Amino acid sequence: MACLLKLPANGAKGIITVTTQERDFQIAKDRSLRNRMLGMKDRWIFGLHHNWHDHNFNYDELFDFSMAGDGDLVEVNNKEFSRISLDACNFVPPFFFKKSGEKFWDILYVARAVNFKNIPEFFRVIKNLYTRGHLLRVLFLCPVPPFDPNDKKSVFYGIREEYDRIFTEDEKNIFTLLTMDYRYPFPLDLESLSFFYRSSKVFVHTADDERRCRVAAYAWSSGLPVIGMDCVGSLLPESLRRAPYFYKANSHNDFEGQIIKSLSEISPHEWFDDEINRVFKESEVCSKLAEELEKMATSKNEMYCPGGLFTNNLSIRLGRHHNGVSGPNSVAIKLDQFLARVDNPSIKVQNDVERAFVEEDTEGMDMKKSGVIKRLVNRMFKNDKK
Repeated sequence: MACLLKLPANGAKGIITVTTQERDFQIAKDRSLRNRMLGMKDRWIFGLHHNWHDHNFNYDELFDFSMAGDGDLVEVNNKEFSRISLDACNFVPPFFFKKSGEKFWDILYVARAVNFKNIPEFFRVIKNLYTRGHLLRVLFLCPVPPFDPNDKKSVFYGIREEYDRIFTEDEKNIFTLLTMDYRYPFPLDLESLSFFYRSSKVFVHTADDERRCRVAAYAWSSGLPVIGMDCVGSLLPESLRRAPYFYKANSHNDFEGQIIKSLSEISPHEWFDDEINRVFKESEVCSKLAEELEKMATSKNEMYCPGGLFTNNLSIRLGRHHNGVSGPNSVAIKLDQFLARVDNPSIKVQNDVERAFVEEDTEGMDMKKSGVIKRLVNRMFKNDKK
């Protein structure tokens, strides 16, 4: 969503990022919204958070920088652009890093019921393992979107019927498919979700064209080896794309062997937390974000004021959308309304700025109570008066 990272302060511009969905479905279709953003650029730096890799990227100078991983963007006209090599996947909350707990499930998969997740292939892999005598305990957490006939080609609405068709009742006793058709796409709060990660041994991801997947980042942060294709492993630095962190499958036929191999090689002594923490631990990655933002601003001859970053819950906030619909992955106001709130320099709008930020991140209420936002907002407007 339009994510407020930093307010203007001490002569330095504020920083806001928007998502590629907001770019495509609001900014690109509303000339007045684009003009509003252009008119704000004397007070704000705008970033673009890429919610999907884009190998046909057309750089738009409205945005001062992009947020995307290495190899995720290919600019079609060979234009140079600033890129911060982080996105929502890198900011994993602390409760995923707790390593205690019984490992009840052998295999965990967390995926929405959409076709690019290759769920039928996942079912086939598990069925083949059962047929070969590997009676592993599996948990598949699957949010299912509300039915829309226009989405039948992209959503796997028949997931329950396919599960019933493939697996026997005895097999279902050890393979739990938990479909959730409420609060899509995030029916579980992240702390509850982290329990299932900490209670599992390995994580499987059968998508073959998804590079920036938070569910895999949560797995590595929880100490789980990930079995997946090259695209999934791209989230890791090259030095970590190996056992015990990543078991690469060249095709879906490789998953069975790699799952058995990963389970047989699990050893806490070979897992180096420091390596993973540098890539995914929220507290450490936020420091890197601050460094990269300062470097980006300096490269554009912009003043940068250290400190004051709104870094809580970036795992969700960076990728969520202002689309006028209240939900776990969207905000009840649209982008133009949000921008009007944060950029209105009148004293009476201070509470609106604070409220807008809290609406973005309901899990960040503690920041409101601590008065952090209020002090920063007061400082913003005080400086504007000078």
